[in-house]
Amino acid sequence: MKNRFSSRRCGVALSVAATFASVVWLSGCKETEVPKPLPKGMVDTPAAAEAPAEEVASGNSLLKAKARYVVGEVDLQKNQKDWKKLQIGGKIVENDKVRTGVESEADISVADGSVLKIIENTSVLFSVDSADGAKKLVVIDIGNGKVHFDIQKQKNQQYKFKTGTATAAIRGTAGFVGSVNGKMVASLKEGKVEVTTAQGKTENIVQNQTVLVDDEGKTKLLKLKSSGTEALSNVIDSVTQALDGKPVDNAAIESSLKKFDADYAAAQKSFEKTLQFRATPIGDTLFVPSVTLTARATPGILVTVWGETDTVPSNGIYQKTFAWDDSAYGTKRFLASCGNGRVELPCFMWVAEYAAMSAVTEAPEATSEEAKPAATAPKAEPKAESKNLKLSVKVSGGRSERVHLDLPATELSTNLKFSLSGITADDLDQLKSITVLRNGKPFKTIDASDLTSLSYEVPVSIARNKIADFEVVATLKNGKNFRAKKTYEVYCLVTNHPGGKARNSIVPPDQEYERLKQSGGISHE
Repeated sequence: MKNRFSSRRCGVALSVAATFASVVWLSGCKETEVPKPLPKGMVDTPAAAEAPAEEVASGNSLLKAKARYVVGEVDLQKNQKDWKKLQIGGKIVENDKVRTGVESEADISVADGSVLKIIENTSVLFSVDSADGAKKLVVIDIGNGKVHFDIQKQKNQQYKFKTGTATAAIRGTAGFVGSVNGKMVASLKEGKVEVTTAQGKTENIVQNQTVLVDDEGKTKLLKLKSSGTEALSNVIDSVTQALDGKPVDNAAIESSLKKFDADYAAAQKSFEKTLQFRATPIGDTLFVPSVTLTARATPGILVTVWGETDTVPSNGIYQKTFAWDDSAYGTKRFLASCGNGRVELPCFMWVAEYAAMSAVTEAPEATSEEAKPAATAPKAEPKAESKNLKLSVKVSGGRSERVHLDLPATELSTNLKFSLSGITADDLDQLKSITVLRNGKPFKTIDASDLTSLSYEVPVSIARNKIADFEVVATLKNGKNFRAKKTYEVYCLVTNHPGGKARNSIVPPDQEYERLKQSGGISHE
């Protein structure tokens, strides 16, 4: 899939009548050639065949990024000089401009691991604000078009997108932002974004939400399963082309997008039923600036992580190595999106802390999640009056889940999925943390700064013939706790299976469990 754009153009198109009365969703792939003309409004300046070596970013640059992938007419302007063709590996620093032509795009990787995908007919200006000297604010000013992003949340670096009608502050998330027909659109696949209009109105959007902002500062928030996806991005492009520069109110656009999303959600649900994705954990801490991600997945599906899309081979093993700048310490998140060329959905997220070796000074590294000592419960911080929230925590799959393993598997790798109900995304700032306990000990803590969604997944592994008890504790800033429990029972009577001692299975799985239970063959961790 590395040459996914040049060899074929896969995606979704929308046919919209002038009144937006009908929506037709067309999907599939077709061969395309990359045409030469630039979009309207762009200056047709000759591009150099290759960027000179002296334009490599200096070590003093506040923004360090490079072009990882370039297709078609993609130009770079430095210091307001002539436009020159952007090459793969070309350096991008603050005050640089990038523009893409028709059927053209560029993937830009930032030193911290963040990825920006500048799609066709887009122009952007990169700048950096470092007023306090300690934290950098990377500003991406979109003159026209859209930018897809997968942003890493770093303590010393934040991102903000600007258009003519609003700004969007990004807090470690994935989706796209653009300036389309005089409107700003911000759409999220995962995370949280704060959108502020030119008039000062603020709108917070989270996973599966899309907001439209017109030139008068009016906002329209839409809940769409397709939010943040390339499919929705393509649909919005089709709407724009149908308008041909004519102004249309948000209500008409909303009607069109909702019709599209209903079909998309149905196809997404059908795909999810056939999807398998079991990720191998990577541990909580990384001490080198790279990691290899591995998962067992449905052969033939498309897996996208950090903007790189790969097809899972026939052996069902997805494996990919990702790297970042060795000085970009902090949390690294690897959101995996699974798709079939027509729809996609988040299927897993690896999260780890990249730290210097010198950070391990107080105690030896724990050998497993279970080996970590229980942390002392923090004292409730004095806080201003909080809302009287009717919060509840819900864990998917029921209170108890019994899972039978087939040989040669020795453990179950799955996601503990849970969600917050009784509140809205606007209430997330009332939460102090969410802690997952395993057999009574802290296993995973999500701090307030990372609480950007109402649903979460935590990877867990349970050994064969073991019982693991989990408890999810949501703590408000006023000290109140809300809990939900989940027990996994993972079992396999080895002697009942070929590869164990039996040539053929003797009894069905439910009888295997009973035999193990009666003999004491299954026990708590």
